[in-house]
Amino acid sequence: PVGALEPERADKFAERYRGLAQEHDPRAGEAAGLPPFHYGSHYSSAGAVLYYLLRLEPFTSEAIRLQGGRFDVADRLFDSIPETWRSCMSNMS
Repeated sequence: PVGALEPERADKFAERYRGLAQEHDPRAGEAAGLPPFHYGSHYSSAGAVLYYLLRLEPFTSEAIRLQGGRFDVADRLFDSIPETWRSCMSNMS
């Protein structure tokens, strides 16, 4: 996964997992909160696919439908491979 491309980054995700695992008590039912995880979102969700393929039908129409009938805010639309790579490598969400 992208989170493990660099050892320092992989360590951060492993640290997050260990911290969440210490806080999680599966015997507490709903009070236990979320189970531990490495990544906060799935890297192949429909939204992520639509983000990258926005300029190609049928993904354009699907992205508009996902956003309630209009394009998302312009600042959140895909526009740069280098900038997206930097964001992937520096943002843990």
